[in-house]
Amino acid sequence: MDSNNLTNDNLTKDSNNNNIDENSINGNSINRNDINENKVFELDFSSMTPREANQKIKDLSTKCNKILIKNPNAMHSLVAGLTEKAHIEIEGSAGYFAGTMLDKAQLIIHGNAGWFVGDNMTGGEIIVEGSAGDGAGQGIYDGTLVVKNSAGSRTGEIMKGGTVIVGGDSGFMTGIFMMGGRIIILGDVGKDAGESIIRGAIYVKGSVESLGQNAKLLDISKEDLDELKTTLSSYDFDLSDEDYKKFRKIVPKSKRPFYGNDEEEDCYCD
Repeated sequence: MDSNNLTNDNLTKDSNNNNIDENSINGNSINRNDINENKVFELDFSSMTPREANQKIKDLSTKCNKILIKNPNAMHSLVAGLTEKAHIEIEGSAGYFAGTMLDKAQLIIHGNAGWFVGDNMTGGEIIVEGSAGDGAGQGIYDGTLVVKNSAGSRTGEIMKGGTVIVGGDSGFMTGIFMMGGRIIILGDVGKDAGESIIRGAIYVKGSVESLGQNAKLLDISKEDLDELKTTLSSYDFDLSDEDYKKFRKIVPKSKRPFYGNDEEEDCYCD
C-alpha cells in the first residue's frame, strides 16, 4: 500500500508499526497478508466520534482478532453492539455503556468504566481492571463481566443470566429486579441488596448493610463453594480457604412476591 496519499485520520498501525489504509479496511480491497489474527492493530481514538470509533472496531474485528485502542478519552458507548469473536483492549478509561450488547468478544479495559458497563451483553467477556460506575452488568443475558475493584449502585440490575464479579464493594440495591445469573462480590454490599430479586443468586464475602424486599441471606453449599473457587481463580483472585468460608448468598424468598401471597415459599432459583 502507498501510505503517501493517506491522511493521518485514515491511518491504523499494526504491531510492527506499519500503516494500514482504513479505506481499504472498510472496502473490499483488503489485503489478507496485511491483516490477520496474529497481528495486534492499534486504533487511535483521540479525534473520533463514538460512531466512527465503533465502525472502525467493527470493520477490523472481522479481519483480525486483536485490537488495541489508544486515547479513548473516556468515550461513551465504546465497543457497542459488537458480535464478532475478537480480543479488544482499551488503554485507558471508558465512559458510559462500554461493551453494551456485546456478544462473543473479549473486552479488557485498562482503566475505569462509567455507568452501565456490559449493559445487555449476550455473551463474551468484559474485564475492567479498575472500578465501574452504577449499573454494571445491567440486564445481561449471558457472558461474564469482571470489575477488579469496586462498583457503584444497582450492579446487575434486571440481569437475566451470566456472571458479574466485583473485586471490591458494590453499592445500594445490588441485584435489584434480578431474574437470573450470578453476582459475586468480594467486598461489602450496600443497602437493600437483592431488592425484588426473582431468580439468581448474589454471593457476598463481606458485609451486607441491609436486604431488599423478597431477599434472604443463606450460607453457601459445598457446590457453591466449588463453583466460586473455579470462577474466581480463573480471574486471578487469590483467596484463601478461610476467605471462601466467609461467603454467603442472597436468594429470593418467593418465586411470586407480588401476587398477594403472604406466605414465604421455598424458592430454588439459583
